Amino acid sequence: MKNTIVPKWMIILMILTNCSCNRQFDVPPANADPEVDVTMTILQLKSRYKAIGDFQRIEDEQIISGVVVADDRSGNFYKQIIIQDETGGLPVLLDANNIYTQYPLGRRVFVKLKGMMLGDYGGTIQLGIDSSRSEDGRYLNLNGLPQALFDQYLIKGSFDNVVTPRIVKPSDFTKKIDDPLLSILVQIENAEFKEADINKTYADPSKASSAVNFTLNTCGTGNFILRNSSYAGFAALDIPDGNGRLTGVPGIFNDIVQFFIRDTADIQFTGTRCSGQAPIPVLKTIGALKEYAVGDSSIPVGVYIKAVVVSDTKNEAAGNYRLQDATGGIQIRFSGGADPGAGMGDSLTVTVGGLSLNLFNGGLQIDGVRLATPSGTGSIKPREATIAQIKENLRNWESTVVTIKDVSVDVGSSGSVGTSYTLTDATGSLSSFVRSTAGIAMPAKATSITGYVSVFQSTSPEAQITLRVQNDIEGGTGGAFTAVYNFANVTSSSGSTDPSPVPTVEGLNFSSFKAVGVGSNSSAGGRFSFNSWPVGASNGSDNFNGTIDLTKYYEVAITPAEGRKLDLTAISFTLQRSGTGVRQVAVRSSMDAYTENLPASITPDNTNLSVVTPNLIQVTDAATSAQEGSIIKPGAAYTNLSSTVLLRFYGFNAEATGGTFSIDNVKIEGVIR
Repeated sequence: MKNTIVPKWMIILMILTNCSCNRQFDVPPANADPEVDVTMTILQLKSRYKAIGDFQRIEDEQIISGVVVADDRSGNFYKQIIIQDETGGLPVLLDANNIYTQYPLGRRVFVKLKGMMLGDYGGTIQLGIDSSRSEDGRYLNLNGLPQALFDQYLIKGSFDNVVTPRIVKPSDFTKKIDDPLLSILVQIENAEFKEADINKTYADPSKASSAVNFTLNTCGTGNFILRNSSYAGFAALDIPDGNGRLTGVPGIFNDIVQFFIRDTADIQFTGTRCSGQAPIPVLKTIGALKEYAVGDSSIPVGVYIKAVVVSDTKNEAAGNYRLQDATGGIQIRFSGGADPGAGMGDSLTVTVGGLSLNLFNGGLQIDGVRLATPSGTGSIKPREATIAQIKENLRNWESTVVTIKDVSVDVGSSGSVGTSYTLTDATGSLSSFVRSTAGIAMPAKATSITGYVSVFQSTSPEAQITLRVQNDIEGGTGGAFTAVYNFANVTSSSGSTDPSPVPTVEGLNFSSFKAVGVGSNSSAGGRFSFNSWPVGASNGSDNFNGTIDLTKYYEVAITPAEGRKLDLTAISFTLQRSGTGVRQVAVRSSMDAYTENLPASITPDNTNLSVVTPNLIQVTDAATSAQEGSIIKPGAAYTNLSSTVLLRFYGFNAEATGGTFSIDNVKIEGVIR
């Protein structure tokens, strides 16, 4: 296998990626549950089943709901899912392969019961469609619901629901058919394989036997049976030699309680055995680590890596790091408060044994990392590459640092988390995403841009470059900007022009804010707040009779330098009124001689602010504190500007001439080329 041209892990990733594509069709737009009336609990349904062999068809209209706590991804659960609600769990038999692409772990499923059948297998209650019968008509085994009938009986719900395993001891089980611990997600502490089994594999990869049973110890609290299918993807992996936590789903077969794991990530045997013997750690390179991306992608217990952090936390999701060594790169995600707070260039020794390699949005990662220790610092020299080469080597170069020369940058969509960009060189284009927390100003052009290769999957895996810090850009000119007016030097005697320093952006000139036609001084310090606005509102009423006075406004000017072009994309500000101040605000510009209100919205939602026709920002009468969320997005007419644009903020419909209207933290965003 190692002599093949394409690495084994890459082939498996292609398969996994295609599965991920299939899953996208099932995601509700807002990841919300449909409106379905659940009429009974799983426990109530199972209570109908009184004894082994008591097969019964469900004739009444009933609906249950549960979260998938086990699926068929690893092959240890065959043609079934286990669903669980707050009262119990139940296997649902489904006659299809790769069920996890539609019903993965964490998905809520609603089951319409009429026409289905309750049965059991050796004492474990199951739900199916009908059963195989002997010649005398006795029920033998339930049949799985045919795939053609899935949508008739099953309703798909939300993803990513979390079910916390119940901590149990082997002695907690009654071994009876009505045991509420059967078919739910449970956890046993201090578990370990017997010493005589340590050199064995999880099951029989030759498949001479269909499954293998192990008896596990728990340091004096009892023993239990673990049963693994020889058709599971992890069958050929070595069992771990440590002690720790086992998560699984218990069932009963002929009075014997058996546990089934979803994959080897359910076995966290990293601790010292009952005898005091510690597991032997094994150092792997990242390249060797990726060879475990087969089957269920499990990593043997005891494996650890040592690599350099090549990402920066400000431009990554919380808990995410990219690590690189001489053989490759990998994304790891910490959980349970284990984030080491490492910085770019720090070297980390990370325990990954017992975890799984999996795909998230198309990218390879190790999730659930809990143990990492600093091991000094290191440096990784970026690979100089063209965009075409990056796309060609996407899987091999994923999570490794590259430098692209002579890049042009186009701004894409922007949201509350950050902004997307398109990077282009002589060989092609790819995307980049910069989080708002990163503090990176993207240029219009650069002699070079450095970042790590990442993968994003919308319909198919796409290459991305993620920058870390501003210094990843060399020779940058122009680009996206954010200019902020915070009115820090405004006082009650500073006059009608803001004395604070104006923002500085290469290629742009900003004027100071000035107040025209209103009071001569701000009514408050640290914000632009003036009175004498047009009246037209009364206390406690949303009926207004005032109009804009075009001679009363706040004004600021933005001028591109000679030969430069400006795209004005957004203006946002904090709005505040006194008890008798303005109730409505409009923003206009010199582009149309101040005749039309610019498009307004409120983001994020603020119950004290609303937008009323025509693009007027309205504040509630009771709100006299600072209100966030006023956004102006000028639109396509405000691109490629080469001359000065003036913005005016008009307040009106005050309750009294002494009422105030103030603005603060005015943020002007756009692109300069």
